[in-house]
Amino acid sequence: MHIPDGLMDPIIFAIGWIIAIIVIGISSKIINKKIDNKQIPLMGTLAAGIFVAQMLNFPIGGGTTGHLVGAALAAIFVGPMAGMVVITVILIIQCLMFGDGGITALGLNIVNMAIIGCITGWYVYKIFPEKYQVPGIFTAAWLAVFLGSLACALELAVSYSLSGGAYGIPASISIPMMLGYHTLIGIGEAIITTGVITFVSQISPDMLKLPKITLKDFSSKEVALNA
Repeated sequence: MHIPDGLMDPIIFAIGWIIAIIVIGISSKIINKKIDNKQIPLMGTLAAGIFVAQMLNFPIGGGTTGHLVGAALAAIFVGPMAGMVVITVILIIQCLMFGDGGITALGLNIVNMAIIGCITGWYVYKIFPEKYQVPGIFTAAWLAVFLGSLACALELAVSYSLSGGAYGIPASISIPMMLGYHTLIGIGEAIITTGVITFVSQISPDMLKLPKITLKDFSSKEVALNA
């Protein structure tokens, strides 16, 4: 799902950068004030593991790639705000050190994988009652990948339309291509995510019970006053 340089219309990748900077900036500020110290080493461990998983890329056409994302895994362990930061750090390192995803498109990659992935993963997971935890994790992980790929496909399509074909990929190609591949990738990610979280919940349940920072903290009066 990494978008390279030269594929997106400048207007679209500029919008991606604006959204990414605002959301990740606010998330970082909230985390700095509210994070539980026990979550910090967990964030590092998650970043290392997901980084390795994301490096296993394979081309799916049109200049984009398919791979595991790990956003739902991060969000369920440390909450959506900290999860966004974890995935963002991974994407920055991959972009700057390994050339995986373009610098101009980094904002869009953060939006698709970190922001959409973590928010979807966390809130879909929370919809399910505790007794349905396994299908909840599976659904959350699958949807996180699917909706991120849908956003990417739409960005490609809009870029193509805005630029008169100079950038992007036509919707008739980008949407079925991205959604078709990522429907399958999402199943693989859902199986892995469900297995990891189920295993951890059995051997170290307290790890999943640490306080989570969620979207409600965006409206926190304390954060607003100290911004």
